Amino acid sequence: MIKKIKYTFFLLLILLIAFAIYVFSLDDNFKVERSRVINAPANLVYNEISDLKNWEKWSPWKEKDTTLVFEYSKSTDKEGDYFRFTDERGNPQKLTNLTLQNDTLIIQNLGNQERLQEFKWQIIPQKDKVKLIWTVSGELPLTERFYAKQMNEMIGPMMTRGLERIDNAVHKDMEKHETKIDKIVDLGSTYYLYKAASCKIKDLGKMTDSILPEVLIYTIKNHIKMNGKPFVIYQKYDTDNNSVIFSSCIPTTEKIEADRPDILTAKTTGGKYFRAIFTGDYKFLREGWQTAKDSLSVNKEFQKDATRNPFEIYTKGHTYSQNPANWETEIYIPVIKKDTINLNKTENDK
Repeated sequence: MIKKIKYTFFLLLILLIAFAIYVFSLDDNFKVERSRVINAPANLVYNEISDLKNWEKWSPWKEKDTTLVFEYSKSTDKEGDYFRFTDERGNPQKLTNLTLQNDTLIIQNLGNQERLQEFKWQIIPQKDKVKLIWTVSGELPLTERFYAKQMNEMIGPMMTRGLERIDNAVHKDMEKHETKIDKIVDLGSTYYLYKAASCKIKDLGKMTDSILPEVLIYTIKNHIKMNGKPFVIYQKYDTDNNSVIFSSCIPTTEKIEADRPDILTAKTTGGKYFRAIFTGDYKFLREGWQTAKDSLSVNKEFQKDATRNPFEIYTKGHTYSQNPANWETEIYIPVIKKDTINLNKTENDK
């Protein structure tokens, strides 16, 4: 009986030693990586991650547990800044910005005194897009080394969801737009160089993106002094026939005779204009025009002057900000006083 007990004891001891050797031989480090291509400028993606106050919009933990409360440092977009929260298990957590390299690399850590994970974000430009690579790595305690090979399945799906939500958050920010009705303004006239074109309404954006830079480059190459921001004049906007005739213009300080047959010169018509200021991506600009027209239609003193052409000035664009939500366009609709129109009708009747 005693021999059996000794035998069993030694067998368990051997198994225990073997188990301990196995556990100690397990890798105590883990590394999980996920990536996503995002159709947005690098600095917008960078700002979405490096500025910690944005995390509440897309954090996969916040989506999983909406009761999480984030406590922020005084600033949130610099190295050393952080936010704290208590996870679903009641453990205090802290995420800290460690390394911030503009538009290219972000390194952070997450955890507490007992355990830290490193978050590495790489932002790699790809033409008009970026590839965002999120790598999570860390060291597991002895009792959890069994999970090292399972970490990919354990946290990978949450990382994938986080990248998807970053993509959605960036695009939601990029699509913010609004129109502010300004006032009636008196404008003088100015010379300008222009190139005229016509197209279907749906192709207007592509056409102006192609033609306006062409006139601008011509102006710069020929050292022609500009007298303001680029603008587009609409000679005809025919929704019934789905067509638009327009001119892409660069204002000049004097009359310039271009040496190209497709680039002409003209002078704007001064007078009173109804002005609205649209902020946002050009693809939403038609909404701005409609808002301006609707507002003018209820104006008691002025109405549209059909003898002059409306136009739009691009006051803040790509060079001002890579975020289209910050672009600014001034909309001008020529107007005339309603009593002036009635007076003209009366004189014609005579």
